[in-house]
Amino acid sequence: MISTSDFKKGLIIKYENQPWAILEYQFMKPGKGGAFMQTKLKNLKNNAKRDISFKSNEKFEELDTEKKQAEYIYHNEKEVFFNDENKKRFSLATDIFEDKLKYLKQGIEIDIIYVEDEPVSFEIPIKIPYIVKESPGAAKGNTSSGAMKKVVLENGLEIDVPMFINQGDIVIVNTDKCEYSERG
Repeated sequence: MISTSDFKKGLIIKYENQPWAILEYQFMKPGKGGAFMQTKLKNLKNNAKRDISFKSNEKFEELDTEKKQAEYIYHNEKEVFFNDENKKRFSLATDIFEDKLKYLKQGIEIDIIYVEDEPVSFEIPIKIPYIVKESPGAAKGNTSSGAMKKVVLENGLEIDVPMFINQGDIVIVNTDKCEYSERG
């Protein structure tokens, strides 16, 4: 059992008989009344997010998690399909991926997070290499340092890159910021 004083970002606790990930937390001590922990939690079963206040030193069961690598195959409107390390196919609901779905490309390895032997969440690499599929040429006079242009990557993602990047180049994208990081 853990208490609210043990909270940290990414910790998975059992609350209302469901696995919840702590997205944000802040200790609050108002002038009147007892201290409490203000949290933002994400339900790993149905992807719901809630702001919840807990009394100071309230106790919770910390859920054991296990990370296993899986290879992305493809997705449709409802499901994202993977092969696990034994080449067994499984899927996760697309809604848990939120805005991270745009970074997936065929063959990429990501970490699937399991709680009680059930896949409930994921972690993608912070930096992923992509091949530039479409790149407009640099306009004369527009090649000064810091100038950027939009390109389309192999998975359809559009990002801004420096003017010297051409079609066929490999670029590294920072998935936390959705921006060009470096040439690959």
